[in-house]
Amino acid sequence: MRAKGLLIPIVLSVFVLCPQAWSGSPWPNLLSNARPQTWSSSPWQNLSSDKRADVRKTIIDELNKQSGAYSTPQEEVDSWKFIEEDKTREDEMSRENIDNAVLSFTKARNMRDDLAAQVRSLSTDSEDTLQAIRTIRTTIEKIDSGLARGNQEMKTLQKSFETWLGMEKQGSDLVAVTYTVDIKDTRSAALEHLADRISVALLTAQRKEAYKQPLSKALGGVLSADFIRDATDEVFIGNREKALLVVLEKDSKGITYLQLKRFDFYPFQKPKKGQPLTKGDSPTLPAVMVNSLKDLDAFLKKSNYSLSGKDAKEVDILIRDTMKENMQTGERLNERLRSLREKTANLQKKIADSRSDREMWAAALQKQESRHEPMRRELDKIRGGMERAEQSFKAARNALEAKMRLQATIIPVRGAAFLKGSQTPIEAAADAIADKLAEVKNDAEKQYFRNTKEASHLLRTDKMAEAIETVSRITAVKPLSFSIEGDIVRIKAAFRVQTTLKEETPSERMETSVDPIKAFELVLIKGGCFQMGDTFGDGQADEQPVRTACVDDFYIGKYEVTQGQWQSVMGSNPSFFKNCGEKCPVEQVSWNDIQEFLTKLNAKSGKKYRLPTEAEWEYAARSGGKKEKYAGTSSDDELGKYAWYSANSGGSIHPSGQKQPNGLGLYDMTGNAWEWCQDWYGEMYYRQSPRKNPAGPQSGTRRVLRGGAWLFEPAGSRASTRYGLTPEAKGDLYGFRLSISVPK
Repeated sequence: MRAKGLLIPIVLSVFVLCPQAWSGSPWPNLLSNARPQTWSSSPWQNLSSDKRADVRKTIIDELNKQSGAYSTPQEEVDSWKFIEEDKTREDEMSRENIDNAVLSFTKARNMRDDLAAQVRSLSTDSEDTLQAIRTIRTTIEKIDSGLARGNQEMKTLQKSFETWLGMEKQGSDLVAVTYTVDIKDTRSAALEHLADRISVALLTAQRKEAYKQPLSKALGGVLSADFIRDATDEVFIGNREKALLVVLEKDSKGITYLQLKRFDFYPFQKPKKGQPLTKGDSPTLPAVMVNSLKDLDAFLKKSNYSLSGKDAKEVDILIRDTMKENMQTGERLNERLRSLREKTANLQKKIADSRSDREMWAAALQKQESRHEPMRRELDKIRGGMERAEQSFKAARNALEAKMRLQATIIPVRGAAFLKGSQTPIEAAADAIADKLAEVKNDAEKQYFRNTKEASHLLRTDKMAEAIETVSRITAVKPLSFSIEGDIVRIKAAFRVQTTLKEETPSERMETSVDPIKAFELVLIKGGCFQMGDTFGDGQADEQPVRTACVDDFYIGKYEVTQGQWQSVMGSNPSFFKNCGEKCPVEQVSWNDIQEFLTKLNAKSGKKYRLPTEAEWEYAARSGGKKEKYAGTSSDDELGKYAWYSANSGGSIHPSGQKQPNGLGLYDMTGNAWEWCQDWYGEMYYRQSPRKNPAGPQSGTRRVLRGGAWLFEPAGSRASTRYGLTPEAKGDLYGFRLSISVPK
């Protein structure tokens, strides 16, 4: 019987047994007597309706005295008073509804707490008690369903009330002032006070169409506004010096700014959208009543409208602190702007100097080329003469051989005379002609090589110019300076490289019998994943973003392919630095040349040599994907132990294997010669490259080179530095090393 007596109060106990219904409600904050922030009001809003009407009447009378241009009809004053009283009634009714709802929920929660205590005290030994508990639970489920719907309705009511408050705020007075710099919450009182001062100052403007002139003058003492911009239903007032921005609008994010859409105290009837001004609506009403903070304070004091809620002195202090902070912020921003402009000017000057130096350089090269143009034409003539002489020699030789064969068939030659070396007249004539032609050919070759001397200077100048231009672009060094002295061209760069070009002679050609199958020494690289790209933050845009790349097992050359190895496969040595020796890296080879080399090498060896991919190369250079800036080290001071580069190369390439290897036993992965890779070069490839075995874009116009060279600074020799050239490009900076895939 006791359990049955509990059924009536249990209807209101859902908040104890179903805490989720309570936790989802918006009312706990209201039950703690915490009112919404929007209920706080500014000093102007604390004025009663009568006092507001009195302020409006005082301002209008003052304006009428100054200009005599406008008088307020009584019905307009009455309409404003009616709107204000109606809003007051709506406010009181809405707050009363909220208070009643909060009271009801408070009672329900208290009754549920009492009922829960009684349920916990029940004994489960009695069948009647168990039946009562089951009945209670069934009832609670029904109550939960009803309260869930009630809770949703309460949320809707709360949202509607908050919306109403927002509309009330949007339609009344001037709500807030927003600075372009952050303002702490502790200064909200200062902002409200400043908003009140601006609101009174704005009363001196007659219409929105006249804001530009009156606002600039009326707000001069408050904002020192130096620009005002009108837009559709918006007015922006700003002060650049104090970094102050007042926006007379509300943005899409719901941030409330100073409003100009509608004023409940505005003393003039605003025309509707599209309605032109009538004859009596003069927009030239002078706005001189409130020109400064001092004038506004005097007006408020004279009218006996003191500030309420906050002490006036404290508010003034907050306002001054706010303005001071904004002035300091503006000064810091101006200082940063000045510094930026100064750096920009210096950079522009450097760019201009660079262009001037490059133009001088181009002019000098053009002049040098014009000097050698006659020699080139002479060489062409000599080559033509040599070709004609050689053709004449071949024709004479063929004719003599035919005559000798004919002579042998007609005139028997005795074996004894032949063994003694006797010659027929035809044979003697043939030898004489051959000797004469050989003499002509030798003279032509000598003249050819004498004239080739000058041409080789120009050719190497072009190659050196291309290399130095590349360094200038990658390392951003000071523009080049140069001088031309006689037949030798010297080019000096700011990155400490000084190279005197040498002429090439036939004696520099190299012969070797190295077995290509045994000469190539490769190292097995265990695959893995690593961070590929500019992991140190000092690289170029094409090294970003850093992303994870994974490669399978592969072999890679322990050394760069040497001149001797190239000679053994191709039968020639195209290198510029032939005097360096057969152990020096081969250079002056294009990507296309290397493909021809690989075809011949694979045919001889029966293997499948190839170039490494860009990802394989960087993984191997970084000692198996470690975070190394260079191959073997991340220290600029230690770079000379591992690499030949601009600071220690002496302006030349060096034999492979003279420096220390990296962590995988690979030599010269940094410096000595740029190394061609298999991939097409894509500047934005890192943004969409695959994670597993990336192999570059499917097409392109340039192929990838990695590792830097003997001519380059450390910045251009990092393990992540990327470079791209057309497949047919050649130079004394570009070599390669071999790679082989591991069969799966």
